Amino acid sequence: MKTIYSFIIALALATVSCGEWLDIDPALEIREKHLFTTEQGFMDILAGAYTRVATPSLYGLNATISLPELLAQHWVVTANTAQAYISAFDFEQTSVKAIIEVIWLQYYQTIVNLNAILSEIDEKKDVFSAGNYALVKGEALALRAFLHFEVLRLWGAAPADVVAGDKAIPYVAEVSKKPDALLSLTYEQVHARIIADLDAAELLLADDPILAYPNSVLNAIGTLAGVNESQPHPSDEFHYFRQARFNYFAVKAAKARFYAWTGDLERAGEYALEVINAKNADGSPKFTLGSETAAGRGELTFPSEHLFAINNSLSTQTLTPIFFNHQTAYTQTVAAVQTAYESAIHTADIRFRGNRTWESKVVPLQTTNFNYFKKYNDAGSATATVADIPVIRLAEMYFIAIEAGRVELFRDYRIARVLDASIDGSLDRADDDPASIEQQQAAIRERLEKEYRKEFFGEGVMYFFYKRLHYERFTWPAGKENVAAGYRLPLPQSQFQFE
Repeated sequence: MKTIYSFIIALALATVSCGEWLDIDPALEIREKHLFTTEQGFMDILAGAYTRVATPSLYGLNATISLPELLAQHWVVTANTAQAYISAFDFEQTSVKAIIEVIWLQYYQTIVNLNAILSEIDEKKDVFSAGNYALVKGEALALRAFLHFEVLRLWGAAPADVVAGDKAIPYVAEVSKKPDALLSLTYEQVHARIIADLDAAELLLADDPILAYPNSVLNAIGTLAGVNESQPHPSDEFHYFRQARFNYFAVKAAKARFYAWTGDLERAGEYALEVINAKNADGSPKFTLGSETAAGRGELTFPSEHLFAINNSLSTQTLTPIFFNHQTAYTQTVAAVQTAYESAIHTADIRFRGNRTWESKVVPLQTTNFNYFKKYNDAGSATATVADIPVIRLAEMYFIAIEAGRVELFRDYRIARVLDASIDGSLDRADDDPASIEQQQAAIRERLEKEYRKEFFGEGVMYFFYKRLHYERFTWPAGKENVAAGYRLPLPQSQFQFE
């Protein structure tokens, strides 16, 4: 397996520039064709795409914990570093340009892997069994759409500034050595292609094992993992661990996120509700909000909420210097964190009480304590981190549905997090008077800003809330003006030749 993954990485990294990686080495092309002669070959290349997505260059660090969190002003970082420049929206620094280049290339190189699958899979449909053709193709389409959407959210304009006919980003949907494959399309074209891929994926994943089996079964293979063999379970190992793959409900969630981004809140809310209301065959919820039980065990990424998560085998190695080394760590002040979590009001918040997410520690030879971020701690370990990093979670679906008008869902969320009931009233509306409706919408937005921050700190979600709703200034942890300057990353230098 390691050899196959090495090949996949070599395939996309044959050369370093954005144009040159379209020119795949002939020897690698021959080996690629060989991989596409078996079902396992397709699965291995898809696994390689997930492996790349999970590296520190993308969701293992850069696209979750680092870049968007720095843009949202969530971390206090050392002056005169790339992290400090990003927080200041100074994208002209050489170190920042390098980070932006790496992230851009990793997105599109992963898309190359997915397009390689999609270019061959229909002709090789007969090599598949057990419904795996639909699973592999559906996941590849869904992940391709999702990754393009992620690029759009970072490099595209804020939704309020979008002009449909303006150039946005490249949407690469085929294996091609032609340079014009990387020409940017218009926003209208990119939006249409994202939703077309998601629609096709949704149809293909109509028989996803996640619809037939509870996650408790899919997250454990056979009796070795404690599953009762008498309980129905898949016979094909490829059908397990669906929460770490782009499953049927991840597609629904991606659609909810996409329609919220493009301003169609009604449709966004509908898709969010489909995820929230999903049931197992016995009527139990498919996904559940994180509880006190999970928080008490130190599971602060709330695995029961994962709609799509990446498995980062390098997590501890990557995140130890980020969160455990006080000289290099991303942190925040005690006072700012207490304000963010409204600790004076919500004394029982399951995420914050008992030093669960943040802990102030004495650092030897330092004059002040150091505030450590503990969300990614592996339960029971002082130095190891969790391997499964959430990319889309159930809580976001609740927030999208609430913003779309399903305000009653806030009570369910509040109960799960043990928040003080006094905040419920701020979302009520006495009648359908336009002024009252506007007042309620303002209250919902104000409340959701605080909840997004508390819920997704360190996950890379808050920045996109700000950008989607075009906040003109940030008020936490301190006032920051001209934030629109950080709402669009500059295209990397390697892309200029195609524009």
